[in-house]
Amino acid sequence: MATMLASAAGATSAATLNEAQLDGLLAGNTVYLSIPVGNPARPEGGIVPFKYGADGTASVRLSDDLTLVGTWSINSDHYCVDWSNGPKNSCTKVVKSQDGIDLVDPKSGDSRGTIERIVPGNPEQL
Repeated sequence: MATMLASAAGATSAATLNEAQLDGLLAGNTVYLSIPVGNPARPEGGIVPFKYGADGTASVRLSDDLTLVGTWSINSDHYCVDWSNGPKNSCTKVVKSQDGIDLVDPKSGDSRGTIERIVPGNPEQL
């Protein structure tokens, strides 16, 4: 995976991951995302676990009281989630730079957060 991420950076300082890279990074893993303060999904910010099931299921624990569940799919250079109990067609680009890996809103270009770590499976039981 390190080679895959290194190659994603290419000759530029930042690069959007492609379909194969997204699949390798997300499918079957729990991604711990550092969300900035002021983010609408979690205004207080913090570390949030997102589970991207290899079967296309998705879950995110936004707080002790709120876990979103849905399905995710890859669409070229981004992925989208249809949350059963939240937003539909929520799409995200994953951008690798020298500073880390960011999740970015493809329409506004705003950062949704930075990946802190990736753990295989579903250690959070989401």
